[in-house]
Amino acid sequence: MAEEGDGSFEGFYGRRLAAHLGMDGDCLRKINRQGKLALAVTRLTCNRLLRERTAAIPSEQAFSILHQLGDLDRHSCWLAGRQRYSGSFQAGTVSVIDLRDTPQCEFKGPVDAVQYYIPRRALDEFAYENGTKPISTLSWDRGRRDPYLSALSSVLLTALKEENANNSLFIDQLGLSLLAHFAQTYGACARKGAQESGLAPWQERRAKAIMRVRLSSNLTIADVAAECKLTPSHFARSFRRSTGVAPHEYLSRLRIEEAKRLMADTKLSLADIALICGFGDQSYFTRVFSRSVGTSPGLWRRARSEG
Repeated sequence: MAEEGDGSFEGFYGRRLAAHLGMDGDCLRKINRQGKLALAVTRLTCNRLLRERTAAIPSEQAFSILHQLGDLDRHSCWLAGRQRYSGSFQAGTVSVIDLRDTPQCEFKGPVDAVQYYIPRRALDEFAYENGTKPISTLSWDRGRRDPYLSALSSVLLTALKEENANNSLFIDQLGLSLLAHFAQTYGACARKGAQESGLAPWQERRAKAIMRVRLSSNLTIADVAAECKLTPSHFARSFRRSTGVAPHEYLSRLRIEEAKRLMADTKLSLADIALICGFGDQSYFTRVFSRSVGTSPGLWRRARSEG
């Protein structure tokens, strides 16, 4: 069997998942950690009312978490040839499948859902990094909503819709939050031992310096964490403890402050300032600036020049 990471492996997500289920869908984002897949996000939609029971998929060392964005008339599932559940599911509910169990599925009614694909290896590494026992399984009551996942899914889908080349830090942060939520809430992975401290002074200085220097680059949490000699999840937690904000929030603030300086001190166009400050394009720059400052870059600049 092909091994993940050799270029020939494709897990049960994205187009493979959509084709198997007879739906429309593709992988929206892959979150990698240390060069290996940790989480894949797939959006699934289908307006057909009836679909046949699928064939069983080959066993995989991974979990499939299906988050319903809309109400579903019926979802039936067979694991290792035996039916495990069948019923209607409301928007916000979640079904978790261990892909080692060669699942088969049948859906009735329109489908609108997000699938989160998580290799077991990613959960093992998360548990090791956080000083906990290995996670044996993930589970969730299928009739129960998960409001925290609903909030994260909404933010992630919005961020991916707006995505440009330079908000990878934010997407990475969301991916780490999702992985942590699945491990801790679905896998009962609780931290043990002493409370972690923040970054060492040299690590905080280094992280902030990298963000300042690489404002316009496609910077990821893994990039900054490596410079601080920490794992991405450890770095993200420690950075927040030291600074009071998440890494992507700090980077966004740096970009906005640099944009303000350029608008006040130069005659560069807003499009050029957006590129220089790492926003990718002017429309994305305008949205982020307006949310943070409360007014558009153009109005802010005119108010400064008239004052």
